[in-house]
Order: sequence, then C-alpha cells, then structure tokens
Amino acid sequence: MNSPLFQSQALGGVVARSGFEYQDAYLLESIPRLLAETAFSHAVSELLGDIEFRYFRPGGGTYCITYEAKRHQLSKAEFWNEVAHFKELHDSAQDEYVQFVLLCGGFVGEFAPLFNKLARYRGPAEALNQDSSIRIAAAEDIVDSIVKLGQTSELATFVLERVAFVQYSDAQVGPGFGMNMGRYLSELNLRRQEEDAFRAKCKELVAQSAKGVVYRKDIEQALMDSVPGAAERWRARPSALQLSGLGFDLGPLGLDVSAFNGPNRGTAGQMAWEQLQRSLAELGKFVLASRPRRGIGLTAKHRMSTACLLGHTFSATGNFTLIMEHNDQLFDTSVHEQAKEQFFADHESAVTSSGLEGVVAISFPIVSNADVDVQAKAFGLDTSPKLSMTSSSVVSDIATLNRAVHEAKVKLAEFRGRHQLSCIHLFIKAPSVFAMALGHRINGIGAIQLYDWDQGKYIPTVRLR
Repeated sequence: MNSPLFQSQALGGVVARSGFEYQDAYLLESIPRLLAETAFSHAVSELLGDIEFRYFRPGGGTYCITYEAKRHQLSKAEFWNEVAHFKELHDSAQDEYVQFVLLCGGFVGEFAPLFNKLARYRGPAEALNQDSSIRIAAAEDIVDSIVKLGQTSELATFVLERVAFVQYSDAQVGPGFGMNMGRYLSELNLRRQEEDAFRAKCKELVAQSAKGVVYRKDIEQALMDSVPGAAERWRARPSALQLSGLGFDLGPLGLDVSAFNGPNRGTAGQMAWEQLQRSLAELGKFVLASRPRRGIGLTAKHRMSTACLLGHTFSATGNFTLIMEHNDQLFDTSVHEQAKEQFFADHESAVTSSGLEGVVAISFPIVSNADVDVQAKAFGLDTSPKLSMTSSSVVSDIATLNRAVHEAKVKLAEFRGRHQLSCIHLFIKAPSVFAMALGHRINGIGAIQLYDWDQGKYIPTVRLR
C-alpha cells in the first residue's frame, strides 16, 4: 500500500523549501484568526498539503482543512488538477480530510461567477433551512455551473460541499498580521511594540511548522510570554461554545443540543442523553488539553436538564469557570461575591419510607412545588423523603445567583446525608441560568436524576454523577 504521506506530491514541498515561503506568510497572518476559532487545535506545513489547520473532532482526533498554496495564477488545467487532488485526499481519509482551500495569487477570470455563488451559498444562504427549496435550487445551480466548466457532477458536488478558493498576496505580511489582530483579537488592544513582539514569536513557530506541529497552546503561550501586559486579559477571554447548528465553518467549538431543548426532547431517550453527556465531556477535555484558559462562554437559555448538564460538564471542580449569557446579562462564575440575604425557604416532608432515593424540588420566583408532589407518584417516589426549596426572589446579579446556588448546594448535601440517599431526584423550576450554575457547583452529592417538564408532565432525562 502506497500511503499518501510518502508520495512525491507530499514530500516535494519539504525538499524544495527555502526561507520564508508563500504558505508561511499565510500561516503567520492567519494566527490571530486561528486563536479566535475556539475549535482550532494545531497547524502543520508540508504534510499532505502545503498547510493543514486542524480542529476538534467529536469522538477523538481532528478534522483537517488542507491548503494548497500557489503564489502565481493557476491555469485552468492546473486549477482542476489541484481540485482533483483534493478529492483523492478526501477519498483516502473521509473522516479526517474534510475541507480544502486553494490559495493563489490570482485566479482566471472565468471562475469569478462560480466564486460569487459559493460565497452567497456559504454566507447569507446559511440562514435558510437545510430543506429550503431556495437553498436546494442554489446548490443545483452551483453544481450545474461547474459541470458547464467541463467537470463531472461528482467533482462539482465535492467542490460545493468541501472546497474554498482564496486569493492572497504575501506582499504585506506585517500589516496583514496587525489587521487580523484588530479584527479577531481587538479586546487585547496591543500597542505596536507588543504586536511586533508577538508576531516575531509567531514567525519562529511558523518556521518550525514543516518539521513539527504548531499547537494552539504554544501560540497562546507565545502571546503571554511576548506580551506580559496582555496575559491577564488573554486568560480572562472565555472559549465560546456554539450550541446550535455549526454549518460549513469548523472554527466554532460546540455541539448542537437543539434536540434536547426542542418540543420532541421527551422522546430522546436515556441513551441519547448519555451520549450528549459523553460528547460534552469530550469538548471539556479538548479545552483543557489545548489551552491554558479555563473560561467557557455560553448561553444559559436552555431547558432545565440541558442547562444543568452543561454546567456540570464544565464544572468548578473540573477547573472551569462559566461566563453565562442570560436575557442579555452576563453571569461570571469566577466572581465569588455572595449576597447576604437568605434566598430560599425550605420545607421537608415527614418521612414515610427509609428508601435510598429522595426527591428535591426547587422553585422560584413561583413559590410552589405542589405539582412535583403529584408527579412524584408516577415515578414511585411518593413515599420517599422530600425536600422543597422555594423563593419569591429573582436572580438579578451574580452575587444573588451565587447565594442561591450556595444555599441549594448546602441543603442538597445535608438532605442526602441526613437520609443516607444513593440518588436524589431533582426537579428545578427556575431561570435556566440557576440550573446551569447549580450544575457547575454540584459535587460530592452522589447521583442526581434530572427531570424536564414536557407536554404536561415531568420526564426523566439525564443522571449526573
């Protein structure tokens, strides 16, 4: 078997390299963008493409965006030969080499209409539904345009789904790097001297990229080493999670959890929830392994179980902090200030059973858990120990949220210990930011079975351990 790794096309670039090449300039200019892409893992030059950018892949390993870089304008024959090579590479490793970019100093003018259509399809058309007749017609139009350029429909579909075309000049690398710093990392607000120092460090890393891997954590460390004044600001920058459809772009780190928030979540089943739990844990491991920063930025607008599971996955004991967006307000768990006023009133029902499972209901600002008592019978929990926590207060800031979470956590731990419970069945009727923050802080309480309200009844969802 002749591996693509040892074929002449893969080895030619390593042999021919001399000094700072065209692809090196592009890699250097791309570093600010790569740092802004939370799923970015590492980069390498002269492997199977001139440049490879690698991104988080669910289930382990990485997805690869492969670049072929040509400073000159390609002829039409050269252009399609490069695209055909991309397809060969994809066919040899379909779950790894998934996207491709042809990077050139210029393109034949005949391709301009095709490029414009691809830009529209991958840009504004992302707002259309996947089954939209307009989107489907646009895809068919692009395929037809490529076929009219003399290519097969199979290659045309491959281009539609996986290939991008970028015109790039390496004449102004320094200003290009600075422009990208302003575009993607503007909050660092680097002075010119600091930016130059970081670019010099990055250039050293790029120079090594044909002999070894340039990891994200090395780039982040280079930033903090070369610009000590920006280190604290950089550490405070959260890694944003995208929790809806991800589309063509591999850059955002995330997972589509919409099925666990939508109207059909009641049919998801225990196995689906367990798989979601494993997939989120993979995201957490990737963040810990790929960067020194531990902040996670995410929306807290989810159903109770999803919110609590997200908080639990990116937990305080796992060394994460959360920056949660809820109703246009940010709640940062790295801020530990607590309000002084008591948040919850609690009531514990008389024990009629000494079983190993108990029920806890948390409700605010609606002060009632009567529905939980009724629904508990359906799960055989009517004689189990029951704790009710209620409040008429609202969570207006992080101090109030911290107080509510602290009280709930303490009461949960005391309730579990008092009855020697092996599992707590937890029903939350509160703003979802509370459910997420509680999940983030829960530890040492044992198994917790979560429930969601769905179509007039509570349904069991996921079990936290």
